[in-house]
Amino acid sequence: MKSICLLAIETSCDDTSIALVKNNKLIKESTKTSLNQHIKFGGIVPEIASRSHEESISKCLIDVFKDTGLDYKDITHLAYTAKPGLPGSLHVGKTFARSIAYLTKSRLIPVDHMFGHIFSFSIGKNQKIKYPFLSLVVSGGHTSIYLVRAINKIRILNKTSDDAVGETLDKIGRAINLPYPGGISIDKCFNESKCNLKIINHLPLKQQFSFSGLKTHVLNYVNTIKMKNQRIDKIMIASSSLEWICEELIRKLEYYSIKYKVNNIVIGGGVSANKRLRYLLSKKFKNLIIPDVKYCGDNATMIAAYALLLINDANLSIDCI
Repeated sequence: MKSICLLAIETSCDDTSIALVKNNKLIKESTKTSLNQHIKFGGIVPEIASRSHEESISKCLIDVFKDTGLDYKDITHLAYTAKPGLPGSLHVGKTFARSIAYLTKSRLIPVDHMFGHIFSFSIGKNQKIKYPFLSLVVSGGHTSIYLVRAINKIRILNKTSDDAVGETLDKIGRAINLPYPGGISIDKCFNESKCNLKIINHLPLKQQFSFSGLKTHVLNYVNTIKMKNQRIDKIMIASSSLEWICEELIRKLEYYSIKYKVNNIVIGGGVSANKRLRYLLSKKFKNLIIPDVKYCGDNATMIAAYALLLINDANLSIDCI
C-alpha cells in the first residue's frame, strides 16, 4: 500500500489548527487560538478571527513539521475544512490549503467539519467503528443529531431551529456576569444540589431542538430579580439551565434511539466536553462513546480522521464532500 502523508487544516471559527498524519498515525498537531482577543467583546468577532488565521496559519504549518523528520514534499493528501463556519475564516484555510496542495502536487480533500465532529470519537481508539450509530454534535454554533449508517451515509434527524446550546449557555452566562465563554464557566460552577427546574420546567418541549425560549426565559427571570433588587443566585440559575439543556438533549437522543432501533451513541462538538452532559449521557446510554476532551472543540485532527476514512475506502470519491 502506498504511503500516505496527510496534512489537515481547520479554520472554521477562532482556532487555527493543522495536523500532520503519516500512515494513519498522528505525528503532530499545532493549534493557536484567538479566544483572548474575543473575550472583551463577549463573543466571536468574525473580522478578528479571520485576521488571526492569517497571522497564525503559517506558524502552525512550520510548527507541525518541526522535529518530525518529515518535509513538505512528503505530503500526499491535504484535507481542509470547507464548511460550515465563518466565511472569512474558511476562506483563509481554503486558499492556504489550495496553495500548499498545488505546490506539493497533493490530493485536495474538502471536508464538512460537522463530519469531523461526528467521527471525533474514534481518534486514538483502536477499535472498529460500529454502524449504525446516532451522533449528537453540540457546540457553540450547532446542535444536531445524525443517523450514521456508513462513512458517507449520514442523515440529519434534528437540528436547532434557533440558538445552539453553546450560544445559549454563553448568553445565559453573560446575563449572570460569568466570565466568557459562559458555557465553560457554567460547567465549572455547576452544582446539582442547586438545580431548581421549577423556574423553567413550564417551557414547552418541541419536536425540533429549540433553545431560544430557554435563553429568553432565563434572561427575563434575571431581569425580574434585578428589578426587585433581590440577590441573583448565579449558581442556581447556571446549574438549572444546564440541567434543563442536558435533559432535553437526552430526551431527543432516546427518542431517535428507539425510533431507529440504534443502540450505539456518540457525541462530539465543543459542548461535548461538558462534565455534567458527559456524566448524564454515560448513565443513560450503555453503548456510549465519548471523544477525548482535547478533540471536542474545533481541531485539525478530527478533519484528518474523517479524511483518512475516505482515503482508506477506495470505493468513495473524496473530491466532493
